[in-house]
Order: sequence, then structure tokens, then C-alpha cells
Amino acid sequence: MRKMLLVMTVILYIAISAHLLWAVQKADFGGGKRYAATGFTIGSKGYIGTGSDGSKNRKDFWEYDPVANTWTQKVNLGGDARYAAVGFSIGGKGYLAIGSNGSTHYDDVWEYDPIANTWTRKADFGGGARYGAVGFSIGEKGYIGTGSNGSKNLNDFWEYDP
Repeated sequence: MRKMLLVMTVILYIAISAHLLWAVQKADFGGGKRYAATGFTIGSKGYIGTGSDGSKNRKDFWEYDPVANTWTQKVNLGGDARYAAVGFSIGGKGYLAIGSNGSTHYDDVWEYDPIANTWTRKADFGGGARYGAVGFSIGEKGYIGTGSNGSKNLNDFWEYDP
């Protein structure tokens, strides 16, 4: 009986804690409804952009300031509108790579400078055009892997060194 009471108490504690962690809604995303967007963080700010609203692919980018709880539109991605891209950040810069517009799959890589509010095209992704991959950074390197090239799913992984 004591074990059952302890288990129930732990489950209740976890349920209440989980609710408390997600109890405060923040400002709605300024760019409207969309899916397959990508994002990254630079410093204490979050960035979200690209994706599709269901009828049109997007190339806009937005900055979220958690202190002010506000979204601010930034300069559009320099490349084509797309969805299912990947994002990561390295050394105060954000990176967006690959993606698709539905008929064209991309292998381009773009660097975002938040101070200048500019996008600069970098060397193309070595793994070829694809979408729906994963991207992340560790230290001063970015990583992209998996996804689809439109005809097959992929399992390769690549390292990016800016």
C-alpha cells in the first residue's frame, strides 16, 4: 500500500510539474500559421522562418525576444522560398540550409548575421540537394544529416566548418 501511495504521489508530482513548465503562453508567432519552418538561436534570441502556409512557400524570418515577449520581422532569406530546411547557429551567426519548394530540392547554405541583418550565401551543402533533414551545432561546427533527396531517404551525416 505504501509503495502504491508513493508511486501515485510521484506520478501526481510529475503531472503537476509538467503542467507548470508549460503554463505560460507567449506571444503568438508574428509570421502567421505555417508548417515545416526552421529555426535557430543566437544568443538569447530565437529565429524562425521559411516553411509553408499550405498555399505558398515562405522566405520570411522572424526574431523572438523572450524578455520583451515580442516578434520582429527580419530581412527575408536571400535564397528561394522553401519548407523543410534545417537551421543551426555557430559563433553568433545563424545558418539555414537545404529544403524544398515542392518541385526543386536545394543544397544551398545561407549565413544570417543578426547585427547587420543580412544573409550571405556560403558553400553549398556537400551531401547534395535534400529536404526534411536534421541540423544542429556542437561548439564551432554544424551538422546536417538524413532527409530525402526526393527519390530516397538518406542516412548520411555531414559536418560544416564555417
